[in-house]
Amino acid sequence: MAWEYEGLFDSIMESGNQGEDLLSDFWKNEPSAIRVGSMGYRTRTIKAGSRLEAEVYPIFGREKEKRLRAEKKNRTPDRVLKNNINRAKRRLILLMEANFRAEEDLHMTLTYASEVDYQRAVRDLKNYFKRVKRLREKRGLDELKYIWSIGHDQNKRLHAHVVMNGGISRKELERMWGHGIANALMLQEYGKGLQGMANYLYKQNEREKLKGNRMNFKSWAGSRNLKQPKEHTSDSKMSKARIKRIAYDFKNSAKEIMERTYPGYVFENCVVYYSDVVDGVYIRAVMRRIEPNDEEGRRW
Repeated sequence: MAWEYEGLFDSIMESGNQGEDLLSDFWKNEPSAIRVGSMGYRTRTIKAGSRLEAEVYPIFGREKEKRLRAEKKNRTPDRVLKNNINRAKRRLILLMEANFRAEEDLHMTLTYASEVDYQRAVRDLKNYFKRVKRLREKRGLDELKYIWSIGHDQNKRLHAHVVMNGGISRKELERMWGHGIANALMLQEYGKGLQGMANYLYKQNEREKLKGNRMNFKSWAGSRNLKQPKEHTSDSKMSKARIKRIAYDFKNSAKEIMERTYPGYVFENCVVYYSDVVDGVYIRAVMRRIEPNDEEGRRW
């Protein structure tokens, strides 16, 4: 249900200056612009590594669901494409968080000395992973896990970005490529960390896909043994009173309410969506598990 109706709640109010300005504009024109509604709400909790995402969304009756499904069919192709891209990007972020760790795992950039086509690049990547997998087995290391994306450089040559688990030296992995320059770096905690890396991988194809190009390219792909994020839904996790406080005063209330709802996690950000089509609000918050010896609870 969360994915089903997310696209209908697309007016965004975020914590931060931009979202505050948007909210102020709505309130100037219509104080009741945010409509929490009288329906019930469901909370979907997604855990991926130290990352926690909480989605709060309204529960509609069958008649309302029919009307909403009909409304979805009227969305423009551009809107549908953008919603699909956002879903795929979030999926990639969660997989990255669930499977890799900063200061432990690696980001590799694999380039070519000459021009190759997409099919050749995918074939070379698969062969490269087979070689790395055999070496890991030989040394008794954990099974290889990876996520890759293929993009174009400034000269429009294909190159690949790969995130994989560590255990083999960077120099060895670079020598094993054999088709051009390879550069291996340790995943870092600074900046936006794993989320930033996931966005970077996805951007390899996002711009071209929005133009309608490269639709036969995979935005990204990963090994079959990737750990999946854990999900749980509850119809009683968030009270209507808390939902109203976040919807009407998210800048001041979201952090307090979310950290009280999820003890052991520190608040990072929150976004509130509302719709011109239906009553109700859609809330998404991102939190980070407080790790041992980490006073700020920040582990990227």
